[in-house]
Amino acid sequence: MKKYSVLLVVLGLIMNVLYAQAPTKFQVELLNNHFNKVNLTNAYGNSSQTYATADIVGDKFNMTVSLQNDIYRFDFGNGSSMLVVVTPGETVNMTVDAENLQQIVSVSGSETMQFVKDMSTLAMRRKTSVDSINKKLQEDPEKIYWGDFLQKFNLYRQTNDDVDEYLLLSYDDLDSVYQALKGSVSGGKVKGNAALECADVANRMLKKLEINYAPFANYQDNVDRYYDFSGKRMPGMDQFYQLFDQYQSDLKARQDIAKNSLGTLMPKVKQLLAVRDSMAYNNLWEKKGNQTKWINQVAQELYPSMGSVVSQKAAYEKLMANDKQNADRLFTMVQEKVSKVVGRYQQSYNDLDAYITSKMKDEIKSHKEDIGVLMFLDIFPREQNATLHAEVITALHGKYPDHLIVKDRWNYMNSPASRVAVGAIAPDLEFPDPDGKMRKLSDLRGKVVLLDFWASWCGPCRRENPNVTKIYAQYHDKGFEVFSVSLDSDAASWKRAIEADKLVWPNHVSDLKKWQSQAAAIYGVRSIPSTFLLDKEGRIVQRDLRGADLERAVKQLVEQ
Repeated sequence: MKKYSVLLVVLGLIMNVLYAQAPTKFQVELLNNHFNKVNLTNAYGNSSQTYATADIVGDKFNMTVSLQNDIYRFDFGNGSSMLVVVTPGETVNMTVDAENLQQIVSVSGSETMQFVKDMSTLAMRRKTSVDSINKKLQEDPEKIYWGDFLQKFNLYRQTNDDVDEYLLLSYDDLDSVYQALKGSVSGGKVKGNAALECADVANRMLKKLEINYAPFANYQDNVDRYYDFSGKRMPGMDQFYQLFDQYQSDLKARQDIAKNSLGTLMPKVKQLLAVRDSMAYNNLWEKKGNQTKWINQVAQELYPSMGSVVSQKAAYEKLMANDKQNADRLFTMVQEKVSKVVGRYQQSYNDLDAYITSKMKDEIKSHKEDIGVLMFLDIFPREQNATLHAEVITALHGKYPDHLIVKDRWNYMNSPASRVAVGAIAPDLEFPDPDGKMRKLSDLRGKVVLLDFWASWCGPCRRENPNVTKIYAQYHDKGFEVFSVSLDSDAASWKRAIEADKLVWPNHVSDLKKWQSQAAAIYGVRSIPSTFLLDKEGRIVQRDLRGADLERAVKQLVEQ
């Protein structure tokens, strides 16, 4: 019995040795140091636990811990921290910049921390590239010139549009007075019975004329000061400047029409209104004789010129329409010029970003069994990188099946929700159409596809059908298809709804099992309408879009 007890003790000691974590040693130097203490803590999870503490002496600290292989955090206090990976048995030598804890200066003794350093460097390069390219763009002389020109010309164009609106109202105001007096003026006087009514109309409309003409008068006084385009001109843009000069010449010509028609009457209008206001101020306006006297003055001083002035509105409008077309053309040309300049820098960034992204993904794949990969996987959103996430989580699950994060993501990846999440390849479907022919969703690969779950008895589905038919008609020739899955149970009702709603696409399927539909079960559909928009590779890119949102998404996909 005693020998047996001794044997158990010996076996226990052996097991403790086998399963004990070999210590991990960190030897860290801090550049630009301003810290005096560091704690090793949890990197994730709800609990807060400190596993080790070290004093920073001479800008260095040493720390030895016996912990399982996982991600932890060096916490320097005041919100300053950095993630590290503890790998049992390693001695990790690192140099870190205390001013930028996310950037490891050097590392040795740990393949995992070398991976962390390389990934951090690539991520930082990605960020600095954006900043550098954006700075060059903002300082580009061509971008500055055309950007400023675009902003100033847009304000110029909008101001001219506003002035046009006020001038057209001014012509209408004058025309109202002219029409009121027309047929009532004889020998420079207004017929007695019409005098008071004409005085009322003239009083109101001439005041409106004065107000509506004022913005044009103000524009004439200030346009050269605020909208001076006489400065530097860019070489190689002769056609643009020729059109711009013509626009300004035509603009001046039509505004001269207003100035030489309406403008010639405005001094008299102001004078007549001043007389009327003086009467009102002295309580003389209510006397019918004064109103008659005033309207006769209007008839004598304004009426003879009104007809010819009002007739100039048509000429002004004709030139205005042509000028607006030229203004729109000029605005588009400048927009295109700005876009072209920006596009050069965008392409430079895109090329560099694609290179860095490829390098980072290659690094992640080559270290997919390393727990440290979790620090960088989410740089690439799962919705757009489902394959990468699946490959990494599958590899990690094989090595760390009980790890908190790995287990959670593994479970999600294998859940029904994940199979039809945005970013996933759409599960294939194969069901009979109304004629009994089997149709497969995957046969539409290479097309943009709307997978639409609906039913003849579903009111919201039927109300959305006209929008789907409109989008189908507009984009079918460009590579858009609809795959409709009906949750009907009655074949006749299903067929009648297809015909009534003019759902002309051929891909209609159903197993006629209503809510027990196998297709609905595969896609987790519990209410309808329910839609999944698939790209040309069969990947789910959007869900449950309606109306204009659906049209915009389809347009974007077919044009890619």
